[in-house]
Amino acid sequence: MTTSLRATACAICKQDLEPAQRWRCEVCPDYEVCGPCYSNGIINHPHTLISPPSPTGQLRAVLLHVTTCCTTQCQYPRCRTVKLLLRHGVTCKKRVCNHCKRMWDIFRMHARNCREPQCTIPKCSEFRARFSRNQQQAGSRRRAAAVRQRDADADAATASTLVDSST
Repeated sequence: MTTSLRATACAICKQDLEPAQRWRCEVCPDYEVCGPCYSNGIINHPHTLISPPSPTGQLRAVLLHVTTCCTTQCQYPRCRTVKLLLRHGVTCKKRVCNHCKRMWDIFRMHARNCREPQCTIPKCSEFRARFSRNQQQAGSRRRAAAVRQRDADADAATASTLVDSST
């Protein structure tokens, strides 16, 4: 039977650890603290604590690596898998298979979080432009709805004033 060496509760406050808000010791495999305890500075531990990389950061790192990697025997984690996925996306005739959907989801997820003006990830600038247009259109629709509501409220107030003055 194997047991996990990962802590499940903060070493200081004993609260459950959330994956995105945990700080772990570089040396002690069972020492982890939550984000609030780390931020409060109440840690009395002799080693350095590190935060695990975010999934978005890992995705960006893999995509950046894959777009520049030229070797077929690369040892970078997930390089070969992502290369195969990209190659499939270029050659697939269906464009709606699960592999293509996965590839487009990866590009969309990257583009949503990317802030690089000259990003080299395929389709990044196109997706960001589309997200920007969608946000502008949603803002325009909200403003138009607010104007219509304001006009309707003004019309109702005018009608109510007219009714009150005629009685």
